[in-house]
Amino acid sequence: MERILSKDEIADLLSAVRHGEVEIETSSADAVSEPSISRVSLFRSQGPENWKLPNFDLILEAFARNYTNSLANRLQRAVVTKLAGFESMTFDALLQKLTGHGAIGIVELEPLRGNGMVIFDEKISYGLVELVLGGSADSEKIPDRAMTAIELNVIHDVISDSCPDLEKSFAPTLEIKANLLKIESNLRLLTHIGADAGVLVARYQTSLDTIEGEVILVLPHSALEPLVEKQREKALPMSAVRANQWQQAIQGELDMMEVEVEAQLAQITLRVRDILNFQVGDVIELNCGPDSPLKLLVEGRPKFQGIAGVQARKKAILVTGEIPAGG
Repeated sequence: MERILSKDEIADLLSAVRHGEVEIETSSADAVSEPSISRVSLFRSQGPENWKLPNFDLILEAFARNYTNSLANRLQRAVVTKLAGFESMTFDALLQKLTGHGAIGIVELEPLRGNGMVIFDEKISYGLVELVLGGSADSEKIPDRAMTAIELNVIHDVISDSCPDLEKSFAPTLEIKANLLKIESNLRLLTHIGADAGVLVARYQTSLDTIEGEVILVLPHSALEPLVEKQREKALPMSAVRANQWQQAIQGELDMMEVEVEAQLAQITLRVRDILNFQVGDVIELNCGPDSPLKLLVEGRPKFQGIAGVQARKKAILVTGEIPAGG
């Protein structure tokens, strides 16, 4: 049987450990491993790729129908535009997928924050140039280069037609005012959206005569936040909406309610016998000076401190501070 240390021996051992006279061996198994640290972004906890807006496909499909009619009326040709799909990504990831040979219309969307874009690929862009100038769309005539300023100006009105169609598509959910700011072809000039900003990218398969290409609608996530808020409001249960309405009604009535306010200079305690013996000319000492602060009572409860004075030849009180609850 092992010998048990006495109380004095344990005290001596602990004292030696504290003074460094006895070394303590720790095994690697007993050592506490440092916890791993992972970064957490409070602004992009899920990343733009996971950003979703329920039922937004209804707006995108409405834009496809409206813009199809606008293109057909302007070009007097058969036009088909169908929503092929939409996804969320960073703006930099979108730029990596573009060739830079098509037309890019930058669209202002008031009162939404940030500008959207309507992008035509090179097939649709050069096909529109031919059709606007009275020719026929031919895939063999599509050059492998960026569009010139003259070519961009030729199809300016065609891209501008997308603005009223965007307004019609958003109208059932949110009233917006769309306006085409400018048309670009150089991807390096697209600096109105940050590289790491999230964007919603909707792709439309479009055919113009014999030309088939793609039209892309780009909307920043920041511009769609008002739609997210509206959907949250619609998702609230009716009981919560009614409770909020009652709260607002009661708050409005409380703001207009009249209350009694009185100013109190001092307060003393007297016996009934002394009050019955009062005579005209008697002086009651309040134990305070004429410039002493007043106590303002609202419905009998002390709320503020003030100083008596005169304003516009009328007696007035200057509020100097609040009285803490229970004061």
